[in-house]
Amino acid sequence: MSEAEVELVRRIYDAWSREESAAPFIAEDLEYVNPSYAVEPGVQRGRKMLSRVRDTYGDFRLDLDAIVDADEDQVVVLAHYTAHGSGSGIPISGEHGYVWTIADGVAVRFQWFNSHREALEAAGLDPR
Repeated sequence: MSEAEVELVRRIYDAWSREESAAPFIAEDLEYVNPSYAVEPGVQRGRKMLSRVRDTYGDFRLDLDAIVDADEDQVVVLAHYTAHGSGSGIPISGEHGYVWTIADGVAVRFQWFNSHREALEAAGLDPR
């Protein structure tokens, strides 16, 4: 079953890389979890929350480093990003980690972190 969940997450990122909708793979009421250090920390609902990054950074680019099977319902994505602020034009880049929770064939929860280590730890994996 874990292989199917990894493939589902891969399909999400493949769709996004082609600038296509990944809606068929993501629950409409997705639980979107911002870390405590985010501008808006806490839990929000709705897959529309995933588009907020593109609203803030029109040229947001994500390069995947790894997709990791964490357990029977979680998949960790380790990535690096580059972008420019929409208003300021200031370039940004860095490391991100994401934890996706899958249920009934769709993503139901999304957590993001500013490091691979945080994402791996959140999924109960050893970051070494």
